[in-house]
Amino acid sequence: MTEMWRERTHQVGWVLLPLRAFLAFVFMYGGISKIADNRFLDGSSPLSIHASVAAVRNLSPIGGLLGPVEAHSFGFGVLMAAAEMAVGLGMLLGLFTRIAAIGGMGLALSLWLTVSWGAQPWFTSADLVYLFAFTPLLIAGAGGVLSADAWLAQRRAAQPGAAEDRTRRIVLAGGVAVAGAAILDGSALFRRSGHKTTTAAGGTAPTASPTSSAAASSSGSAAPGSSKAPSSKAPTGPVLTAAADVPVGGAQKVTNSNVADTVWVTQLQSGQFKALDATCPHQGCAVDFVSASEGFVCPCHQSHFDATGKVLSGPASSNLSPIAVVVDGKDIRST
Repeated sequence: MTEMWRERTHQVGWVLLPLRAFLAFVFMYGGISKIADNRFLDGSSPLSIHASVAAVRNLSPIGGLLGPVEAHSFGFGVLMAAAEMAVGLGMLLGLFTRIAAIGGMGLALSLWLTVSWGAQPWFTSADLVYLFAFTPLLIAGAGGVLSADAWLAQRRAAQPGAAEDRTRRIVLAGGVAVAGAAILDGSALFRRSGHKTTTAAGGTAPTASPTSSAAASSSGSAAPGSSKAPSSKAPTGPVLTAAADVPVGGAQKVTNSNVADTVWVTQLQSGQFKALDATCPHQGCAVDFVSASEGFVCPCHQSHFDATGKVLSGPASSNLSPIAVVVDGKDIRST
């Protein structure tokens, strides 16, 4: 028995089996969870593929190629989920293992160049690790252990005949494709009910006049740590947005400012303006505002922050960076 196990541990197929099992679970889970979660394909959700692409487009080295993905995010989202399922099933069954490995490497590479590109240091990116995790399977295949590829090879050796081998492969691949489609269709039936989100327009914000809010703030009623009443010295910081554009109980997104690439200006209470650098401290994606009660979420890796920027759940481990602002007449300026 000991000699048998020693011999097996020297066979590359047995050495690769734990890696195959892990990659099969991760990629099948990824594909099923994307279809099962209706937020992933909902372009209006801050946790959708559309939001993820929009958040990383300016940061990614292939941002110029992401226009069609952002414009047709639903179709690309379904394609990505199906591709992950195909890779997972290929790893699980050891079927077309090298082709599945190439597919997995392509998915990992695309994620590394987009949602994980901002990882600091660069070698901490999980997608980069997945990219190289597939290389042994690309080189050696399934290694002849518990794999459909090995079974097909044995059948071909026992009954030589190219036509018969092609037929077996086609039938087996078709069966796996049908099974994968059935799993994806089944997961779609169990989609979780998504929460209705609020964008910068603040559709569920309390009704109040933004003009009156700005007037209240400029009269010095803002709370400490938020907007400041104008002093005798005129503010010199850049204008972020007009006070009237920030809904009470909501937030306004400001892009390409002189302060940060993306800034969220909030007015959680009437006349109290605050600003936050939208850069997620995890890997640099721009967070999205959901609502005053649900705060901010990162569309790339789902870090969650409350409406004041305090981190609630990771992978981010620190808060969003505050930006000091002041009300200058009708405008919100940084200081």
